[in-house]
Amino acid sequence: MCAAKCLSRVLKGISFDISDLILTEDRSTAHDLQMVVRLDYGSDVEEYEEVLVFYSGTSPRWRWMMWRNSSAVFVRSKDGRSRRYRSAAQAIEALVRTRGVVLTDIKATRWPSA
Repeated sequence: MCAAKCLSRVLKGISFDISDLILTEDRSTAHDLQMVVRLDYGSDVEEYEEVLVFYSGTSPRWRWMMWRNSSAVFVRSKDGRSRRYRSAAQAIEALVRTRGVVLTDIKATRWPSA
């Protein structure tokens, strides 16, 4: 009888500290992003204890995914590009900075004359 070969899962990401989760949630909410925590996220060969997924507005598709290991925080955009940061605070600040600013409270002080 042949022994079935089991693929060992590599722990690619560990969970975030509570303070990082609170900071990330606050910053994402302030910039109209919805943060969702996914536990035990992974595939047949990679495993993450915790992944943060960010949605923009009411879009059903995620925009960014964030995870960490013991030395860094990683952010992957939906187009597949990954960036590395030293902390969750730096990562979320980079996300909201790249998202751009939408000005909605501009009021004209006077109408232009023609």
